[in-house]
Parts: sequence; C-alpha cells; structure tokens
Amino acid sequence: MNDENVPKTDIDFSSRFAVGVCVRYEPAAVVSMPECIELFGWIAECFSAAGIGNEFDRNADEIRILCSFNLVDRDSFPDLYIKPTLLKIERDLSYKCIYGIGLIAANRLHIEESLQTSSEACDMYFFEEGRFFEYQKIKRPYSISFDEYESRSEEAFKAILAKQPDTLDKIGRCLDLIRDIHYGNKQAVIMRAMNFTGELASRLHRYNLLGADFYKMQDKLQEKVLVSVTFPELRETIMAYYRSLLADINSRSRTGRKTMVEQVKTYIRENYMEDISAEDLAAIACVSPGYFSHMFKNVTGQSYKAFLTDVRMNAAVELLLSSDLRLYEISEKVGYNNVRNFTEAFTKKYNVAPGEYRKQYQKL
Repeated sequence: MNDENVPKTDIDFSSRFAVGVCVRYEPAAVVSMPECIELFGWIAECFSAAGIGNEFDRNADEIRILCSFNLVDRDSFPDLYIKPTLLKIERDLSYKCIYGIGLIAANRLHIEESLQTSSEACDMYFFEEGRFFEYQKIKRPYSISFDEYESRSEEAFKAILAKQPDTLDKIGRCLDLIRDIHYGNKQAVIMRAMNFTGELASRLHRYNLLGADFYKMQDKLQEKVLVSVTFPELRETIMAYYRSLLADINSRSRTGRKTMVEQVKTYIRENYMEDISAEDLAAIACVSPGYFSHMFKNVTGQSYKAFLTDVRMNAAVELLLSSDLRLYEISEKVGYNNVRNFTEAFTKKYNVAPGEYRKQYQKL
C-alpha cells in the first residue's frame, strides 16, 4: 500500500489499537439532509466527548469514527466503551441507527481496512435482524459451489417450462442460494438476483412464453430489487413477480401443437449437449410422452430423435472445422458419451467418418 494513502493518526500502536465504527440511520427512517447533518454531528460529538474516537469521514448515508483503545481492552472494548456510547446516542435521538464495528487495526496500514469493514458490518442489516454488528463475529454459511446454483437455476427454468407445481419453491431455493453464496455482500446479492431474473426472462422470451410488455415488467422488477432494504424484502419482491408471471403463463398455456413443438425445438437447440429423453421434452410440451412423439412427428415430419441428431451433427461439423478438438471431445460436447455411437451417427448422416470429413474439408 502506498504510504500516501494510509490515514494519518497519532495513535501509539505500541500500547493501543484502532478500530473503525460506522453508524447509519435505519433505512426505514425518513431523514432530511439537515437532520442527517445534525444526527451525524451529534454522533461525532458523543464519541469525542467519551474520549474514545473522532470522526474520520461521512457521506449522506453514514459516518465513520476512528476509535482507539488500550491493548488490554482488546477483547472487551465493544461492551466497555462503544455500546455505552451508542446507548447514549439512542436515548438522546429519535432515530434508530445501525452500528458496525470493523476489524481491529494493529498498525496504521490496517486502519483503512478497519474503516471499510465497519461499513460492511452495517451491510449485515440486509441479511439479519438486528442493528449492532461486529465484522469479526459475522458467521458465513458453509461454502457453496457455484455449480450448485447453476444446477438449481436450470431446474427452475425447466420447472417453468413444464409448469411443475413446485416451480415457485425451486425459484425460492435459487434465491436462498444467492444469499448464501454472497452472504455479507449486499451488492453482490442484488446484482446476482438481477442477473438471475434477467437470464430467466431472456430464456423464457425465446420460448415465446412472455407477453409483449415483458421488458417493462422486467424493468419494474429490477427497480424494486435495486432498492430492497433487506434480503427478505428482495426475496418477496421476486417471488411476487413470479407468482404473477406463472399465473399469466399458465392462463395462456393452451397453445397450439405447432407452438408447443417450436418450444421443444428451441429447448433441443439450447440443450443438445445433454442427455435428453422423450419424458423431458413431453414435460416441456405439457403432454404425455406417447402423445408427444406422435405430435412432434406429425408437425415436423420427423421424429424428435432425428431432429435431435440433426442438431447434434450440425454442431459436430462446426467443431470439426473450427477447432482442433479430438473426436472424443467433440463427441462429449454434442451429447454423446460414447465416441463409437457418435461416429456411427455422423457416418450415417454424411456418408463419411468424422475424422475423414475434417480432412476433406480442411483441404478446401
């Protein structure tokens, strides 16, 4: 760290330590700018009068105090000094506040980190009920793989397509995973939640499952998500949106056979690399597996297996001519676990083995 960026202080770190304290007014409070200035000014005076710290900086939303204490009070300073000062502030002011204590700074180089983590401690109001948070005591959930979130998101999307009765539960589980993955980072949760809803909307739009006004609906949802004060509020905002959206999708679910087949074809084009069964596709079309096969062939003139094979072979050709991937790698990327089955399917369609096909067309 550049020494010019290290906060100046006269704290004697041989016998003392520093710690940042952040104070914000409760989000539900309606505080005018003059009232905010008065509130933060009073807070700064209280800390100064108690002899435990002085204002470091402030903005329209928060004030940060840099405190210092004797090393012998390292484990007890919140209860001995900070909380009594905050209780006095609460008694004398009509506003409720949120308080965050940052990490302990053992030297000048760690002061900025202590002040920053005091602000991050205040962000915990978004996740937990309460108004007093110590950064070093924040307990994160167990480590969650991002792959799990991706898998749950895909389950939620498929549940919407198939109009499964537990669709809302699956969406809720995705939101809870977002909270746990980014626990302690309010902005990361908000951004991930917006990405989740935006990606779902984009995919559902490709399946023609959203009305013409879905852009406006999505914009309104994003606006509400951005100003969510707590995670439960954010979660309920999104769940309410999907309750309404799913009801609308279900009310328009009596689509013609051609529309249902187009939705299935779109799904195949987006997921050909996966193991796709008739049951999976029938669920998307909301018909029985037996009727689905008949309906698909009747509308398209070919079986769904033939259509799936065509999509996979087109993808294989592109990979053969545009990459140096080996055949077994291409086989896996286009949905075949067995390279022999892939080779047989390719040869049947193009009358030449994939390796030979690559040699012939790369010479052109």
